[in-house]
Amino acid sequence: MSSKKADTIIVGAGISGLACAKKLQDSNKDFLVISEDIGGRILTSTDGNANYGAFFVCSDYYHVLKYVKINYEIKLKDFCFHDKDDIYILFEHRLIPYSFQFFKILKILFKFRRSFRRFRETSENISQKKAIENDPFLYKLYMQNASDFIKEKNLISGTDRYLSKGLYSTTFSKIDEMNAFSYLQFLLPLITPIYTFTFEKERIIKNFKDRILIGRVSDIKFSNKIYKVKCRNKIFQSRNIVLATQINNSKKYANIKKTNKSVSTNMLHIKGKPKKIISRKSYQVFCYPSNVQAIADLHDGTYLFYYKYKEPNLEKYFLNPKIIHHHFWDSAGTINGHTLIESNRGNNMFLIGDYNVAGLEESFITGIYSANQIIKSDNFL
Repeated sequence: MSSKKADTIIVGAGISGLACAKKLQDSNKDFLVISEDIGGRILTSTDGNANYGAFFVCSDYYHVLKYVKINYEIKLKDFCFHDKDDIYILFEHRLIPYSFQFFKILKILFKFRRSFRRFRETSENISQKKAIENDPFLYKLYMQNASDFIKEKNLISGTDRYLSKGLYSTTFSKIDEMNAFSYLQFLLPLITPIYTFTFEKERIIKNFKDRILIGRVSDIKFSNKIYKVKCRNKIFQSRNIVLATQINNSKKYANIKKTNKSVSTNMLHIKGKPKKIISRKSYQVFCYPSNVQAIADLHDGTYLFYYKYKEPNLEKYFLNPKIIHHHFWDSAGTINGHTLIESNRGNNMFLIGDYNVAGLEESFITGIYSANQIIKSDNFL
């Protein structure tokens, strides 16, 4: 860097930090991104063919879709459910007793999606916290336990039989840990097409590569209306600061006392021939308290294998399995709880990411929100 000053410093280059940077760049504003990597939890294999982090995008990810390549659609018929030794698919005779509940949850999801899409639009200009608090329907869901919501709507047996397994594979959580908002949000793929994808980060950073500094921020100080950010034993100064790292890293600088509960998972990228137990469908989903959470066929002779704690016996599922890569996600997101955190922390500090609402599109929009606030404030060096 030729200068150690920038109007705005963005700490972190995951999807929210990159969204903030792109919005500022489009508005010809001065900024510097400091991050240990580019992409954050959108981690890919060395050949770029497998997503180790976020696995799918929805068809209504209107911002994120500009920067990804769509690969193929994931359909409900591609899923196989595992409940101990019981293995079954969705569209078979077992579904008939649950048909009424299935149509009931679809009706609820269509209503939720309308409100959720309005929430996305609103939260480009006001914080997620305020956007949810201003919507009585969404606020009630956020503050309600998913298990209570399921009882209230008489969805217990259908959730236990089918929905809990899909949720366990995507949120790594059991139902009684979730709020009703997250329960419905992560069921939206029932009514919204989803696709595997390739993140094309070069497309989003191509006009501000020279404003990205790869390094670790070791300290942030604020005095006399100026932020001093330490990285590589150098001090960078700015009027505005955007914290776009995981909440557990950001909270000490943003004076956050309480957060939602984070979830973690282990992921293996495996090459092997599938055994009968997982050969029926492309996506295997399990239920709590199973150590195995999900197995996804990448259609290239390799699989993503998610599990909680101890590495499972892979030979139960594959012939001659070979581990290509292992990654421990800690955290994989902050999904469970009822704590809404304000993004605008005062003194021109903004906290962005998935600490209130998980999801690529939602995280991207928090970046847009922070950039919009900075642009409006005209608070520059």
